[in-house]
Amino acid sequence: MSKPRYWLKVALVAGMFIYGMLAIALILPLLRLLTGRRAESLFEPIRSGWCSRLCRILGVQLQVQGAMAAEARLLVANHISWLDILVLGATGPMVFVAKAEVADWPVMGYLAKGVGTLFVKRGDSAQTSLTAERMAWQLRQGKRLMLFPEGTTTAGDKVLRFHARLLQPAVLAQVPVQSLAIEYLGPAKTLAPFIDDDDFLTHLLRILALDGIAMRLSYAPALAAAASRGELAQATRGQVVAMLFPPQLARASSGEI
Repeated sequence: MSKPRYWLKVALVAGMFIYGMLAIALILPLLRLLTGRRAESLFEPIRSGWCSRLCRILGVQLQVQGAMAAEARLLVANHISWLDILVLGATGPMVFVAKAEVADWPVMGYLAKGVGTLFVKRGDSAQTSLTAERMAWQLRQGKRLMLFPEGTTTAGDKVLRFHARLLQPAVLAQVPVQSLAIEYLGPAKTLAPFIDDDDFLTHLLRILALDGIAMRLSYAPALAAAASRGELAQATRGQVVAMLFPPQLARASSGEI
């Protein structure tokens, strides 16, 4: 990529982040003042539009297999990068459930908190239970939630255990659940993963150097509400593994793949 094009992308992304923070700081409070409870739904086109425009600037080239089920209230997926959130956020209205560390990320943390992301603190059972109650309440209200049950990111070469307690809200609310598999292709396969001690700004600048970001979203058939969270965790993880690693389907329910 030429230097002028690279720095143009840097400037455009910086502009989008500034716009996003201004929208959270000014537009959303104004909507709440004028429209009350309708503010979040009225702000939704701004949120999803912001994600879409940022994806275009970053050069996301998306392949989609299957489709999001209209009846699905809880979406679950493997997790590779903060880019997952941008791409999924552009697909339509949803509330994300993220690890508590995301709230401390520069810029992205502020934006995540501003749009109502629910945060889960690993190792804090009381806080996790409170978040689960809030998730169940939102599911009962008809909202669509997006959850990464692994609780962390991977390089995309395996699917970690799905934490069953994170799926308890779907059992409590008795709502359909849909699994989707996230996969990066080409050069992005090695550059997109955001894991361990990666620094957000350094990672972003590395991503901006790519000519494009090829990725695939694969949707599994939605599952009816399960009788237990363990059963649901096993079933959804099995679907994700089957979509990402078809030859290893037989090992989907045991160990990490």
